[in-house]
Amino acid sequence: MSKMILKETSTIYKGHSKLELAQMLQQYDDGQEVLLSREVLKARDSVVVLLYRQDTKQLVFTSQWRAPIVFCGDQRPVIEACAGNIDQEDFDSHPQDVLAAANIAVIREVQEETGWHIAKLDYLYALYSCPGISTEKLYYYIACVDKRIQQGGGLRSEGEDIFVLEMSLSEAIEKVKNEEIIDLKTVALIQYLQIHKAVYLE
Repeated sequence: MSKMILKETSTIYKGHSKLELAQMLQQYDDGQEVLLSREVLKARDSVVVLLYRQDTKQLVFTSQWRAPIVFCGDQRPVIEACAGNIDQEDFDSHPQDVLAAANIAVIREVQEETGWHIAKLDYLYALYSCPGISTEKLYYYIACVDKRIQQGGGLRSEGEDIFVLEMSLSEAIEKVKNEEIIDLKTVALIQYLQIHKAVYLE
């Protein structure tokens, strides 16, 4: 199999995320070498969690505007599982433990966005969101929530205006089929819950 080697990088843009230009050397099995230029979005790692209520068997989602979707001309807020970045402060207690930092981040994001308290948190796996363009690794969770402890709605200082909504698993599956839920990470979690329904909702 061929091999790819990172030769050098330069920053094209620095904002909420960084856009880097990476010079890559592609080495083929037959000895040929090709120098490639690739834009890489250097994004912080993030968490995503599908919330469910054991008392009502309802799933808890967020709905908010997403700039790239509006940019594409799709004028509707996006229904999502609760998600957010792992901040540097999340590493304060566990400097070398990414999963521990992710666990802290997911609790914070759930409270900020939905106002719900997590009673039981299950870590599933960590996956690269879009390995063709971004460095972001996304840590996936399912969590049972038991009570509202604050208002939620996100942080206006971060440009958030989040609406919280609830629906059954069957309603969520139908919304995926009808392309009303269009967020890939959310679809992945809905399908996971569909497979493991007996563990969480029965």
